[in-house]
Amino acid sequence: MISAHAHDPDRGVAVEVGPGGVLLDLTLDGRALRPGSDLARTILSLVDTATARADARAAHALGDLGELGLGRSGDAEDTTPTTWRVR
Repeated sequence: MISAHAHDPDRGVAVEVGPGGVLLDLTLDGRALRPGSDLARTILSLVDTATARADARAAHALGDLGELGLGRSGDAEDTTPTTWRVR
């Protein structure tokens, strides 16, 4: 399984995600729960960092899928029916 980790030891937060940002693990210690720690922002930032790493690993592992006709053409949002979107 392809995944990537990111952590902020000063804030006591660690994440593991799969390609596309699928959250696989979230670890918090006492530092994460301090007042004013801005926990949500820290988690989202770490998820973004780990997602970029996981996506790069997946792209490297899968190679050029375009040659097989399996490459992504367009934005993932283009595959979401308009009736499912928040307005």
